[in-house]
Amino acid sequence: MTPPTIIAHKSTFLATQTLHLSQALAPSPTWHAANERAEDGLSARVVDDALYRLNHVLTQHSRRVYAPQASRLVAEQIEGLFYAETQRVLRGSEDSGDGEDVDVEREQLRVGADFTTDEAISALPPTWDVHKPQEATSHPLEARRYAELSSTLTTLSTKRQEARERVARLRRMAALLAPFESSSPSENADPSQTAISSVQENLITRNGEIERELERMRLLLARVAGRVAQLPNRKSASGAMGDDEGQDSTDLDSLEREKVDNLIDRL
Repeated sequence: MTPPTIIAHKSTFLATQTLHLSQALAPSPTWHAANERAEDGLSARVVDDALYRLNHVLTQHSRRVYAPQASRLVAEQIEGLFYAETQRVLRGSEDSGDGEDVDVEREQLRVGADFTTDEAISALPPTWDVHKPQEATSHPLEARRYAELSSTLTTLSTKRQEARERVARLRRMAALLAPFESSSPSENADPSQTAISSVQENLITRNGEIERELERMRLLLARVAGRVAQLPNRKSASGAMGDDEGQDSTDLDSLEREKVDNLIDRL
């Protein structure tokens, strides 16, 4: 369907008129009857030859003069004249001192406004009689068509807003799920980017990192326990000594235990 714009309507009108002007010419039945009754009438062959040459010239003329680019240019000029006349009318109404009615007129008829935006669509009156009651009464078909187009435009604007919100919601969900998609990086992936954008894998699994680290810790603890068991028994050596020597051996045992604890903590 042709968009309801001035350029579209005028281009369609010019194309229709150009088609009429470009049609092949043919004598009317009245002329044929008069030619047959005349004593010096033209023969059918002469008439056909003349019509062929004339229609050929007409076709060439139509292709040169009525080109689509020329029709588009004329339609744009008509649109420019329409907007110029609209601005002139608005300025004339403002100069005449209509007051508040002029502000309403300028608000409703915004020259050059983009009616594809949600703001412009929401500002359109639902029916024609809200803006021009007299014109709506005198042109009922146009008023009904305007109401249908306004309702359709409002519905499409609402659907577009819902689609935008849905797209924004899906994009947020995709951004939240993106790390899970890259949790299994490929061989050619950048390790630095993978570490940032991926989710850490579960460490508490069979044959995982935690299990391997605990196995290493068991081996180290076994080695440390073996070394500690090889240390001399301080308590048995200090049993034959006096009370002062027993006190010294107790302090040495405490120092040895602290060393072992520090060694285990560092591991």
